[in-house]
Amino acid sequence: MPNSLPAIYPLGIVGSGQIARMIHTAALQLGITPRLMAEDSGDSAALAAPEASFRHPDALSSFAELCEVVTFEHERVDLGMIEYMEEAGTIIRPGTKALRAAMDKAHQRRILLNRGFNVPPFAELWGPDDVIDFAGMFGWPTVIKSVRSGGQADRGAWIVDNQSDALRVMAEQFERELIIEAFQPIVKELVVVVARRPGGNARCYPVAEAVNIEGVCKEIRSPAAIGSRVATEAMETARKIADELDAQGVIAVEFFLTTAGLVVNEIAARPHNAGHHTIENAPTSQFENHVRAVLDLPLGPTHALNKASVTINVIGGIDPVNPADHLHEALAVEGAHIHLYGKRPRPNRKLGHVTAVGDDMDQVRELARRAEAALMNRRVS
Repeated sequence: MPNSLPAIYPLGIVGSGQIARMIHTAALQLGITPRLMAEDSGDSAALAAPEASFRHPDALSSFAELCEVVTFEHERVDLGMIEYMEEAGTIIRPGTKALRAAMDKAHQRRILLNRGFNVPPFAELWGPDDVIDFAGMFGWPTVIKSVRSGGQADRGAWIVDNQSDALRVMAEQFERELIIEAFQPIVKELVVVVARRPGGNARCYPVAEAVNIEGVCKEIRSPAAIGSRVATEAMETARKIADELDAQGVIAVEFFLTTAGLVVNEIAARPHNAGHHTIENAPTSQFENHVRAVLDLPLGPTHALNKASVTINVIGGIDPVNPADHLHEALAVEGAHIHLYGKRPRPNRKLGHVTAVGDDMDQVRELARRAEAALMNRRVS
């Protein structure tokens, strides 16, 4: 029987989690056979990709030799290796410039500030004097952030109310590079997902609102309940940032809507949790448009198909409930779309998501909440 797999794959996907899994699925739906590099055969992405290869120290360059284009599901990459591979002719998208800005918050802040984008006042933390000086200018509370993203379960930000708390965080996080930012009076947290081709052609999805509780995204509502002026400003700003970083693929720009206006919070150079609803609520999902963009194919339309959509993340709790064991009950909630990632339950781990769409935000939110509660074997609160 002849081998049906290509000698050179049009797309290589590096990642182990649900983002890589959904990019892989979107590529297959377009008739594109991707190659996946994961960490382990039990990873969420690898479970959906039987032909996956697995990472070892020298594997990435060998993996890339079999792919026309390589993309990543996260920003935790060795930039030195990526730059070397690009210089050797490997096509990597979104590209080094966007990846560097996404993975290094201090670098990201400097670039955006220098280009005139509105970011929180910030400073790099090297010692106690930096905390004292910064708080002397901007007052308490302040926010301390890790410069580089850790794993999904790693905490990366701390709101501190006084010098003692700030110094305690610095001591506990002594192995990590840190920045300090002025606290923002947040009204809403917003996200704009942009798909951009290498030549600059781009499309934005409608602005979504992220509901975060204790630093964990619990719920996404789209469209965000904001005025048209703010929505237009957010989308225009996100598109300008994508252009500035020469992003190739999907990039997500997170904003704080404060009492004084929009402030850029963070950038993700990949499909984003806030765009999961586009699987059901857009003609072209963020995952399909990411595949299209990195392969320099025409982008699909991004408008909303419904007046309201709500996505609720299925997150592991203290009790080891496996949502797959309660799929029957969740599927009985008509109108709810269930996505499970094949992960083993553990506290604060994203195990899946539920999306509901329709004409009324409150009604679709109730549908999504009922399905998520069913998956986690609890009553709707």
